[in-house]
Amino acid sequence: MTRFSLAAILALLAGPVLADHIEVTCESSTAYLGDSTICGSTGTLAFHSDGPEVPFFVTLTAPQTHCSDVAYLIYRPGDPNALGTTTRLAPGQSQNVEIGSGFGPGAAQVEIGAIGFVGGCNTGTIASWAVEASAAPVP
Repeated sequence: MTRFSLAAILALLAGPVLADHIEVTCESSTAYLGDSTICGSTGTLAFHSDGPEVPFFVTLTAPQTHCSDVAYLIYRPGDPNALGTTTRLAPGQSQNVEIGSGFGPGAAQVEIGAIGFVGGCNTGTIASWAVEASAAPVP
């Protein structure tokens, strides 16, 4: 028999989580793995955690208005090691990324960074990016 936490069951019953629209202007852009550049600035996604034992996932959607592909990285604030990354996403594509547990009860947050891929309007420097992001307990 599979056991779910009360938080996971309530999250499923509550319906879809509203996503935050995050926009970031890059203070710098650094060449990264061939045909991509990484933005030197991050955005913040805030969410509520029921405690450190509850694992979370983040849903990330590249806005339809993006003019080139992007990948997103998710970090704990102050930690340079990514909790997870998306694959390369075209405008309008989404991906869920499991980020694990360990978030204390109450207000929690993660930082989101972006890698821009050359193509479309990106000629080799990522100047800005956006994302629709939400966090929820893993069911």
